[in-house]
Amino acid sequence: MTALKELKENTRMPGKHFLFNVFHNLSSGERFLHLHWHEHMEIIYFVKGSGVFDIGGTSVDAAPGDLLFVHSGELHAGYAVANTDVDYYAIVFNKSLLGADSGDPLYGPIVLPFMEGRKRFPLQLRPGDAPYAAYLPLIHRLIDEFEHKLPGYELAVRSHLQLLIAAALRWLEQNPPARREARAPLSQLHAKQFEELFAFIRAEYRRPISLEEAAQLTNMSVHHFCKTFKKLTGRTFVEYVNLFRINEAEKLLRTEGLSVTEAAEQVGFNSINYFTRTFKQFKYYSPSQCKKE
Repeated sequence: MTALKELKENTRMPGKHFLFNVFHNLSSGERFLHLHWHEHMEIIYFVKGSGVFDIGGTSVDAAPGDLLFVHSGELHAGYAVANTDVDYYAIVFNKSLLGADSGDPLYGPIVLPFMEGRKRFPLQLRPGDAPYAAYLPLIHRLIDEFEHKLPGYELAVRSHLQLLIAAALRWLEQNPPARREARAPLSQLHAKQFEELFAFIRAEYRRPISLEEAAQLTNMSVHHFCKTFKKLTGRTFVEYVNLFRINEAEKLLRTEGLSVTEAAEQVGFNSINYFTRTFKQFKYYSPSQCKKE
């Protein structure tokens, strides 16, 4: 199983014939959106707090009111600034909702370029940006239609998504990009180099893994490896390995009936105090609390 396959999210949808969902997320702490990708398009409407999103290898600061657009297949993650509370909506939809399988003659020339990434929504729109006023009412209507689910809401949702495509198309016609955006190539260029590394981590996470060893597996210098790894995953290499160990420890505590000390040792922590601090850093509760649940 490749690294990218492991990061794929099977997004929950209310039905197999209407691939659209709206997730209202209220979170506190550093990490509020795990690194992942999916086949659907996603629009993030940031309501409260202060955060950083990594989308397709590009990091952007998010403030209340901001709109962020994630294209199909783009790796993305979100982190709060200074552990603040965050409130945001994630609107997720599949290309089938816009006529991919309907034979609509307008789908190919107008919609498909956006679904395939040949034409793009802006990465980020802020309240002061020129096209923002055209997008925000449509975002509000999408959320409202989904939450209330009045008769015919499916038609309304599809219509508002089509209007979003029209707004994006008109903006691009009036403001052609000077050059093609380079938003997602990081994951594509480096995925194969890192597949061996991710497999190595899965096999060897119980023992210390040095930066030099990891960099050698990707044929990079340590400096280049550290920069690329952070850009690809949103974390340092040490953070990533520790998070992997903590996730494995959580599984052991919940399913195997091990003591906290036994779980710590099995995932490679020699110090129970360091294990407990690291567990709380990532999970926001202690390993003993996890065991009691």
